[in-house]
Amino acid sequence: MTGAEVLNVIMLRLGTGSGVTSINTELAGVLYDITSRADFYTALSTFETPAGQYEYDEPDGLKRIYESSLAGIGALEKRTYRDYLAAVSDGSAAVAGEPLYIARRRGKLYVWPEPDGVYTVEVDYAGYHPEQWSEIQLGPEFNEAIFEGVLAALYRGQLFEKLRLNKKTVNGDQLDELVSDGTNSTVTDQDLAGESLLYEFDNSFPEIRRHAQAYEREIRKLIANLDMDTETVLVEYRDI
Repeated sequence: MTGAEVLNVIMLRLGTGSGVTSINTELAGVLYDITSRADFYTALSTFETPAGQYEYDEPDGLKRIYESSLAGIGALEKRTYRDYLAAVSDGSAAVAGEPLYIARRRGKLYVWPEPDGVYTVEVDYAGYHPEQWSEIQLGPEFNEAIFEGVLAALYRGQLFEKLRLNKKTVNGDQLDELVSDGTNSTVTDQDLAGESLLYEFDNSFPEIRRHAQAYEREIRKLIANLDMDTETVLVEYRDI
């Protein structure tokens, strides 16, 4: 599914007059949130080790490594960055040979002993949804969660101004500037013909809660249907 296809569904569900023409920010946030909840997105990344190089960039969006291996040779043992520093300190990392260990730290992967030639390292990992994509990297079972997540994000953002107002008469005049006190309960204009008009947002606006709850239901179903193993990591609910 593409971003344009998601937008078409969203526009149909919102109806005419919503004013929504782009959902790029909301969609990116939803894809990130979905793939932060469980290991819904997995991938295999490879890189080559020139002789004598320990440090490499980790795959974009990596959450955690399932397994790393040297292609055609065998698995690398996962170690901590502290183990890597200890090997550098005692000199064992500098003994050139076939890499045996791998560690990660701050966006980098470290392999040691020092590679004595070119090896292909394969990294099987769980990650966040890629930031750059032409098609969404999640199957059709995620579609409804994506739609509801985007709608919830829109009602918190772009469509916030369309919340029902308890008081909305401006006597035909245009408000110069709306200022919120940060409590999302009261908004007033700075000055309108010497008068201050009070606007109160209805915090029970049903669309926000309805789509947020529908999104959470879809996430729970996806997690329940996930073929769980002992390595799967779940993250508790947080707002998009």
